[in-house]
Amino acid sequence: MTRPAADKATADQAAADQAAADKAASDQATADKAATDKATADKAAADKALADLTAERDTFKTERDTLAGERDTLKTERDTFKTERDAFKAEVDRLEKLTGKAAKPPAAGGGGDKKLTADEWLAEELKKQGK
Repeated sequence: MTRPAADKATADQAAADQAAADKAASDQATADKAATDKATADKAAADKALADLTAERDTFKTERDTLAGERDTLKTERDTFKTERDAFKAEVDRLEKLTGKAAKPPAAGGGGDKKLTADEWLAEELKKQGK
C-alpha cells in the first residue's frame, strides 16, 4: 500500500472508531436519560402512593374520631335513660307504698277500662284505700 492510501485507511479507521465511540456515547446518554426518567417516574409514583395512603389514613382517623364521638354520645344517652328508668322505678316503689299493693298505673297498662292520667289514677287508688 502506498503512503497516501495507508494514511487514508488509517484516517478512515480513526473516523470509524470515532463514529463508533460517538454512537456508544450517544447510546449511553440515551440509556442514562431513560434510567433517570424511570427513577423520576418511580419517585413520582411512590410520592403519589404515599400521598394517597396518607389521605386514606387521615380519612380513617376522622371516621374513627367521629365514631368515638357518636359512641360517647350514645353512652351519655344510655346513662340518661338509666337515670330516668331508676327515677321511674323509685316512683313506682313510692306509689306502691302509698297504695299498699303492687299496682300498675295507666301508663304501664293498668287502670282498667278507663283512660286515666297518672294523677287521676293515683287519686282513685288513694280513694280506694280511704286515704
